[in-house]
Amino acid sequence: MTIRLFLVIVFFVAFAIVSYAHASPVSVPLDHWFYHFIERFQAKGVLGDSLSNIRPYSRDEIADIIIRIWDLSKNGDIKLSGVEKDQLDTMKRELAPEITARGAAGVNEYGHLLDWEDDEKKLVVEAGYAQQTTLKRGTEDHNIYLSTLQIIWRGNLGDDLFFYSDNRASYENSSEPLPLWRPYLDETRYPWNAVSDSYLILHFPWADIQLGKDEVLWGPGYHGVIGLSGLDPTFYTVKLPFEVWKIRFVGMLGFLRDDLTKSYGSGLDKKYLAAHRIEITPFPGLCIGWQEVYLYAESFRVELLNPITLYQMAEDYFGDIGNNTMEGDIELCILPHTKLYASIFLDDFHPYENFLTYTPNRWSALGGILVADPFGIKNLDLRAEYARVEPWTYPHKGITQEPPVPLSYKHFDTSLGHWIGPNADDLFFELNHQFSAGLLARLSYNRIRKGEVGGSLYDYFTLADLEKGFLAGIVEKERTISLGLVYRMFQNSSIEFSYSYVQVNNKQKEEAKLPGSDPRKQPWESVQNWEQDVFQAAITLRY
Repeated sequence: MTIRLFLVIVFFVAFAIVSYAHASPVSVPLDHWFYHFIERFQAKGVLGDSLSNIRPYSRDEIADIIIRIWDLSKNGDIKLSGVEKDQLDTMKRELAPEITARGAAGVNEYGHLLDWEDDEKKLVVEAGYAQQTTLKRGTEDHNIYLSTLQIIWRGNLGDDLFFYSDNRASYENSSEPLPLWRPYLDETRYPWNAVSDSYLILHFPWADIQLGKDEVLWGPGYHGVIGLSGLDPTFYTVKLPFEVWKIRFVGMLGFLRDDLTKSYGSGLDKKYLAAHRIEITPFPGLCIGWQEVYLYAESFRVELLNPITLYQMAEDYFGDIGNNTMEGDIELCILPHTKLYASIFLDDFHPYENFLTYTPNRWSALGGILVADPFGIKNLDLRAEYARVEPWTYPHKGITQEPPVPLSYKHFDTSLGHWIGPNADDLFFELNHQFSAGLLARLSYNRIRKGEVGGSLYDYFTLADLEKGFLAGIVEKERTISLGLVYRMFQNSSIEFSYSYVQVNNKQKEEAKLPGSDPRKQPWESVQNWEQDVFQAAITLRY
């Protein structure tokens, strides 16, 4: 691995001689409220030239957005509500070093457990604790208590090396049975669990190179992403982002895990990912994106170190050794206070066959709309989103070992694309109202349908399945209505309360969704209805 990683670094350094690169590259986590704030202003048309679905954003990218909104407000070009002004002030304090570096004066930074800076070196240490309680009542009653301790450190050594490390240790006390199929959970250590997302960033005059574990989310979507979604657990990557004119580009190598045990037909414990994404903003308010993700497991392919290689052509050169996917998307913010987005994902495409009924045509699609301040109501936003994943999308045929190994589009047992998995669709509505800078209320409705035939991440179709039907077989249908309140006390400390009513028709046992080769596999059954009231309370303290 050391030699391979050295080759990766050497290649990317040689490739990355371009005229422009992002500076400060430390990421802002995907669950931060900054993203909601930014997306509202994108919908308002204020950030039409700052559209991007290469996430997470860096601290510097968000600092540039803050400065732009701040300047427009000071010049009278836009009018902020009182709540938005307070939110902007909070953002400025949290990103004070980056804001100050852009010439702003009088911005005080939040304190942390440790703030040390000397001779172009900086270290920030934060500590956090979270306690979450979940009570489920209905067809099944369960109590779940989750405690998490978090330590984060980040900083830089001069202008050439940045670092970030997020370390979480948790303990869960639950009456709910563990999932049957969850390979990344070490049952010998449960209820204890520990994860770390840590990476280094090498900064060069022409590019930045990121090495380590970090979130990766490419493509539009709020309730899910069909292209490359932010996964938990994350996986190791080497990333090269840069920007030229109105074009953003990122190339990436990833090191995935796929713990299919030998009893399921494989001893494979890892596989590789090569990916790249390009975005162009021809004019403010329009962003067009395209990406490829290529999975392979036979051996590490040095040829795929070139991030501008078209993987479809590379697959023709290698032979059929991997799984190549493509995704195209568009984001539009030209209607008043409205953001529209859509994407389509192609797992396999046969243009001379029926797109809807021919099984090897495997695809998924997503579309959504966000309206900021609908009906003139300040600090309110309304969202609707729909995703559809065709049968057998994301799984892939076995081609690299004997017995065959599925090169499915997944990491451990989690889809790299939309979390609903194949042969399913997701309809989602959400209404948010920001009562103050710290208080948010949220009301949502979610309907998920899951079909039996072609609905597994582990089973690939056969010649007998060349005619597909969306939601074929028994259909599991889940509806959820949720109401939540979030109160942000200070910095990233918060209190959250939520209530959800969940109703499921034709609810399936876990054994029904196991891989077909699992001896515990059971057939799907109909007419099993299920409902629950779910109460959640959580407190997060971080300093």
